[in-house]
Amino acid sequence: MKVTKVYITEYAKELLNSNSVYKEAYKEVVTAISSTVWPIGSNVFAINNSVKNANGVVPLKEKCYIELEDTYNWYREKPLNVLKIEKQKGGPIDVYKEFNSGERVGMEFESGNIASAHRSMNKLLLGINRNELDLGIILMPVKGLAYYLTDRITNYEELEPYFEITEGKPFIFIGFDATIYDNNIPLIPKGKDGMSKRSIKKWMSE
Repeated sequence: MKVTKVYITEYAKELLNSNSVYKEAYKEVVTAISSTVWPIGSNVFAINNSVKNANGVVPLKEKCYIELEDTYNWYREKPLNVLKIEKQKGGPIDVYKEFNSGERVGMEFESGNIASAHRSMNKLLLGINRNELDLGIILMPVKGLAYYLTDRITNYEELEPYFEITEGKPFIFIGFDATIYDNNIPLIPKGKDGMSKRSIKKWMSE
């Protein structure tokens, strides 16, 4: 896949320009999403655009996580103390990395609807406000790609009017797209179609 839209708050721009660790974290996320290819064995990411909502998104999300885990030492399901201990409700961050120098970066790969995207944004903002995160990142498909993915999945443009809420905070939004649209490409399996972590690991190695 390819990154086609990015929104970086002024605060985050300052971090990227002044601290190589934050720049490294951003580069690792972009590299992880850019490494996703389809069909298996190709060197591009092509999407079947013959039918609306026909392609799965779970394999894309899982592939990105595996790349971040195996190559760059991120890890999944990081609970925030403010949610787990204080409020005792709210889920963990999708993936998280704490660098040797202490910088903490949390990332959400948004594959749910617009309400889910708002929860992801608020979760990361809460972590930043409570000094549990130093940078928050959200990945999501752009509108054109989302049309061919799972029904009701949110997209970059849908959340974009609310980006200004994060101004004054270290926050980055990334929108990704397919490299090629082709109605002859095999459909990406949906999560219920047997695209398990094991099979995605195999996909990644091929």
